[in-house]
Amino acid sequence: MARLFLSLLLLCAAGRDNHGGSADGLALPRSPSFATAHRAPRKGVNVSEEGPRAAALADSPSSDRDPNDVNVNDDDRKRLLLPATALLSLSLVSLAALAQILPGPPIDATGPPPFWGTAPLGLLSPSVSCGPYAPSLVLRDASSACVCIAGATFFVGAITRPAGTGRIDPRDSRKVIHTLSAPLFIVLWPLFSDAYGARAFASVVPALNALRLYLAGTGGGDDGDRSSSSESELARAISRSGDARESLGGPFIYVMVLLFSTLFFWRDSPVGVVSLATMACGDGLADLVGRRLGSSNRWFFNRSKSMAGSAAFVAGSFVASFGLISWLTRTGAMDALGLSSFELAGRLLAIAVVCAGVELIPVGDDNYSVPISAAFLSAFLLS
Repeated sequence: MARLFLSLLLLCAAGRDNHGGSADGLALPRSPSFATAHRAPRKGVNVSEEGPRAAALADSPSSDRDPNDVNVNDDDRKRLLLPATALLSLSLVSLAALAQILPGPPIDATGPPPFWGTAPLGLLSPSVSCGPYAPSLVLRDASSACVCIAGATFFVGAITRPAGTGRIDPRDSRKVIHTLSAPLFIVLWPLFSDAYGARAFASVVPALNALRLYLAGTGGGDDGDRSSSSESELARAISRSGDARESLGGPFIYVMVLLFSTLFFWRDSPVGVVSLATMACGDGLADLVGRRLGSSNRWFFNRSKSMAGSAAFVAGSFVASFGLISWLTRTGAMDALGLSSFELAGRLLAIAVVCAGVELIPVGDDNYSVPISAAFLSAFLLS
């Protein structure tokens, strides 16, 4: 009996030390906290009333809530929104493919793509010259989209983390992402099947990036409470000044151009490829090289641009366009253009030079003026 009584005393003492109150269901008087015990009573309030009231406030759940918990919960919801949106998008596109709403592989390779001749994605064209979208092709395209999403997440994270810690200047991280995002995505296009509806699966990737930029740009600007959010880290890494709201400008236009080119041009023609390569590598390298080597060779009519940057624009645009077209045709993802390598190189060089001149015009945003110019020139010179 004595041992049992002693054990109960020890258990109660341990409960008092750890929880300030009850232990294993035994009600023990709770001692007031240090802040409550030493707080001065308010004027007009009896000390005997202040003590119990302060103790009640100290015991209430709301008094222990961290003001930053709201921001943490917002970040958690954002992190869950992106995977949930990706899963929902891929599920809907997969169901559309299995229901034969999306056109499958072409039966007559010489016929026009149903995407251009009828409603988008062949919704109202059941008699087009395309075969069924087999479940194996749906699985392949959905898996390829997942690979692209995972690769994009890894690539962006590898740039934004050093930028968030100050190891990379935000202007450099912005242009590195700008330069490599579209070409790396195009390099993975051969993973998708030859179904015309495969473009819908691939379009999920830039659509998710657009959503991520929107969430980051509308998530509180450069407020420090948002610094733990990966979306805010991305926004600050691709902004010139570190302000997250800038992600809704040029970077958002960049992603929308990528989405449009993927959905409407895809691998049917080189127009989309050249437009994206010119916008990404040409404009990106122009800034990276121009800020380092262009201080002494500014253009007289546009002092914010340099000859070194323009030369880098031409070189980057030409090399990326020629390399990506060669890669897609060599892997069978794109039909051959019917041009010799010399003819293709000459026409791509001409496109790069003209677009470099467009980039020098101090009007508008080169994230859409450059790819639009490249698209028109490509449609004229490469068709």
